[in-house]
Amino acid sequence: MLSDPPDRAAPRRHGTGRKDALRALLLLPLAIPFVAMLDRMRVRSRPAPQPLPAELPLGLSIVGEAVVHRHADGRIEAWSARCTHLGCRLDRVIDGAVVCPCHGSRFDAQGKVLTGPAVKPLPPLAVTANTAGGWLVQLRG
Repeated sequence: MLSDPPDRAAPRRHGTGRKDALRALLLLPLAIPFVAMLDRMRVRSRPAPQPLPAELPLGLSIVGEAVVHRHADGRIEAWSARCTHLGCRLDRVIDGAVVCPCHGSRFDAQGKVLTGPAVKPLPPLAVTANTAGGWLVQLRG
């Protein structure tokens, strides 16, 4: 129509690519110490290994924050003692299964779900021999 103003393209901004690159180069020296600080905080927040007693009974047991299975051949396996449904602390072994006190999820001696509402198995934990006797379990942070 005659009364409509002609379409005009938005004015182009020149040099924004160079300005953005210069800003990034100026902020880089600040980012390096920040990333290093975050890494130090992550390392500090890692929990200390939990000791397991040398006289650990055969079968399933719960020691602190770990579900532990001692096999007849002496092998030790461990899983997190937090239910994968809502994170309740697992605190009992009934009829050879670990039972969640909150909603009744049951886990077998390999950390797998027997009955829900949990659907994911318990996360495994690393077990190492302790120089003072017994074992150490590395808990997750």
